[in-house]
Amino acid sequence: MTSTLSKIIIFAVGAAVGSAVTWKLVKDKYSQKTEEAIADMKEYLYGKANKEEKPVEKEPNEWDYRKSDIASYKEKLEKYNTNTEEVDTVSEPYIIAPEEFGECDYDTESLTYYSDGVLTDDCDNPVADIENTVGLESLNSFGEYEDDSVFVRNDRLKTDYEILLDERKYTDVDRVTNPFETEE
Repeated sequence: MTSTLSKIIIFAVGAAVGSAVTWKLVKDKYSQKTEEAIADMKEYLYGKANKEEKPVEKEPNEWDYRKSDIASYKEKLEKYNTNTEEVDTVSEPYIIAPEEFGECDYDTESLTYYSDGVLTDDCDNPVADIENTVGLESLNSFGEYEDDSVFVRNDRLKTDYEILLDERKYTDVDRVTNPFETEE
């Protein structure tokens, strides 16, 4: 019986020592990876690395490949930020499918397009800058998805527009006048 008990004790001590060694090795490995990641982010954010915190160079590992991915991402981001042609094309309003309307976190606004060519907002005030709001070509796109409406996204203004077609003329529509306004 003492032989069995001593074997169990030896096994338990061996398992405990093995677990402690494994925990220490894993802790050291991931601690080093964390320090490398922090140093890389500091270099990225502040433009310079603190030389004291930088680990000693070693063989390439999985993190080294991620660093090269981050570097290529930085290059693409800088190229995008300096490429004015790409920025200009993004700022043009464009037609979207009705299902896409209100999908992203943009504001939504409903406009009315009258048969005499007047585009108004939801308060029935004429829109002054149609080209930069919804684009003139969108007003010729009724019937593309729906007969009486067109949906336009303006990324520059971060707004989705629903343009509803009204067969009446803007001048023929009765509007509520302000009772406090006096004619002079």
